[in-house]
Amino acid sequence: MKFTQTGTFRENFLEESSTLNLKNQIHAILLDKLDYFIGYVSKEKSEVMNDYVENLTKKYQGLVEKDFWENATGVIEEIFAEYENLNQFPDLNKASLNYLFHLLQFKDKDEWDNAEAEISMRALIETWVFPAYYYLEALTETIDRKEAVKLFKQYITNYYIDRPSPDREESFSLEKMLTKRLSGDTTSSEWVMVHTMLEEGKYAFKNKTCPTCVDAMIKLPDTELKYLACCYGDYEKFRSYYSDHIILTMEHTLMQGEPYCSRVLHDTRVNYDLRHPPKEFWDNFEPGKEEEAMKYYKI
Repeated sequence: MKFTQTGTFRENFLEESSTLNLKNQIHAILLDKLDYFIGYVSKEKSEVMNDYVENLTKKYQGLVEKDFWENATGVIEEIFAEYENLNQFPDLNKASLNYLFHLLQFKDKDEWDNAEAEISMRALIETWVFPAYYYLEALTETIDRKEAVKLFKQYITNYYIDRPSPDREESFSLEKMLTKRLSGDTTSSEWVMVHTMLEEGKYAFKNKTCPTCVDAMIKLPDTELKYLACCYGDYEKFRSYYSDHIILTMEHTLMQGEPYCSRVLHDTRVNYDLRHPPKEFWDNFEPGKEEEAMKYYKI
């Protein structure tokens, strides 16, 4: 057994530039999940729906200084035309778009028409993760926090259940996945990770950095909500993206203040023992420390 590290920490990664075609990507970035969430809350907690939408609308409004869409009703209606749930709440639609433009640091709504906008990686990542943090926060302020957390977990799990990747392969295997991750230039990724196959059908990997969530969300105060908005969906996402037979276990995360994220993907066709290795294993899960780490595996 061999432990292999990939990736290189880049201190200024979030300030690097990226390009975004917002017209093409806004559905994946914001609208698909927000529409599903509004529909899910409406189905499960219809009695609080109006209060919740009002709270979320006010929250988004309070996060921006400029109204980009003051006189653009027709454009907004066109953007949201396909969203059955969001279409019931035009004020929320406008507020969510204003917040998105605020995160992207756009100067005016004309930038909506740009084929490609150059933005920072920080701004791009914030558009993916900040809105969910706030629509979860608004829910905790509308209903009991424990109930809100439970509802959010159900929502994000069902979101991925309903959207299995069209690219899933019948012949998918964790061994092939690892081989692909260790091929080519393994230093170029900003994610610093350690990988190994613990045994057949059990791929372990440790994230030592998380520039796309932990670093980008550092200024947001609520650790639990950050974990839910960024990390919790991974449990169903891996199964949805790769195979019904794949189950993720994860017991430590950078987002929750641990020094790493500990993850194992289990192929249940091979082995349904889902026990997660103890912390002592993960502490020693470093190249060159294979013998020491494996002393703690399956204890």
